[in-house]
Amino acid sequence: MSRHFRRTAAVVAAAVLAAAMVAGSPVAQANPTPDAAMPVPWNQVGDGWTLATWNPVAGHRPGDRPAPDEAPPAKAADTLFLIDPTGRRYAITTFEPNDKGWKPHLLDWSGDGGRALFSMGDDTVIVVDLHTGRQTSFPSRASARFSRPNGEAIVLSSRSQGQPSTLQRVDLAGNVQLTYPTENLAGAGRFGGDYLETPDGTTLVLSTANRGSEPPTDNSFVLMGNDGAVGRVLPVPMSGAVCRTTRWLAPTDFVASCTAQKSAGSQLWKVPLDGSAPTALTALNNAKNEPGFDGDYGDMDAWQLPSGTFVQSLGACGVVFLSRVTSDGHTQRVKVPRAGNNIDVVGSSGGSLVLKSTTGCSPSTALLSYDPAANATKVLLGPTVNDGRVVDAMTFGQGYRS
Repeated sequence: MSRHFRRTAAVVAAAVLAAAMVAGSPVAQANPTPDAAMPVPWNQVGDGWTLATWNPVAGHRPGDRPAPDEAPPAKAADTLFLIDPTGRRYAITTFEPNDKGWKPHLLDWSGDGGRALFSMGDDTVIVVDLHTGRQTSFPSRASARFSRPNGEAIVLSSRSQGQPSTLQRVDLAGNVQLTYPTENLAGAGRFGGDYLETPDGTTLVLSTANRGSEPPTDNSFVLMGNDGAVGRVLPVPMSGAVCRTTRWLAPTDFVASCTAQKSAGSQLWKVPLDGSAPTALTALNNAKNEPGFDGDYGDMDAWQLPSGTFVQSLGACGVVFLSRVTSDGHTQRVKVPRAGNNIDVVGSSGGSLVLKSTTGCSPSTALLSYDPAANATKVLLGPTVNDGRVVDAMTFGQGYRS
């Protein structure tokens, strides 16, 4: 028996034993079916499904030394998995290690469920056909996302220090189809680099920002047609703040993350596309560890479930965690069964959240499904289902419908 196998077996056994000893913390493991045992049921892929990249090299606790024959994560291939709501996983393709040690970063998932978008390093965009596993790429330093509704094109958002941000639509090979006119946005300032596209693909919501010595503007959101026609201006919901788009709460309501220009105060808002009054999702957080925000120095995003509204909170020293929004707009940290202190919210699925965190006795990152109403957690990928570590993950419709 190899040292690696003994170490893996010990970690898994310890996690199972610890789970059995903890009362009131229901933890389930997804059925560890073979990764390629069955074809993907493509007619079922959609809400409730998750994409994730996984590396076979397990993490180590501080002070632990890897086995002499263990390759570092950068030298091991990453596998892209498609995971159904029950935890059954399907291996789609692998990303082989490269001389620069770069790893693929998952950017987006097309609305038809058939393609995934990655960046590699800072100058390459990769399109993966999930049906075949085929990878194609083109050079770009811009931030890339699929067009809506079906991901038949790619939208590139580019920004650099001191320069106006730009927005282009290109085909899947990187050929320019349209350069959006972002220089003059109905008097609301220049394009700030953040945007959302409506689920039906007809409209873009652009954030705006002041640039250098330009006369200050109100930094409103601007609606733009898919053909580049400038439409309605939506005033920012927080006075004296810079606001950016984050994701959709509903097909006609998006989350805006606003930060005060002259302080550290921040707040999340729900903004309707029809121009009606925005609704505060959280109270103003001044990043001073004030009452009602214990350990929460700012919130990045929000998810509304039947069991309540949940936010991704920023803690001290780079820690991120899950919080529940209280009735007065403050936050309360959620203790997720068997999850570590660092919890990254991947997305939502029905009444559950999909999280990325360490679990059990393992120092490696796992993908978890968490039901807040039942306070129950299920491991979908990584320890203790198939060891290794989860690198990136995205729920279907993240930034689109989830």
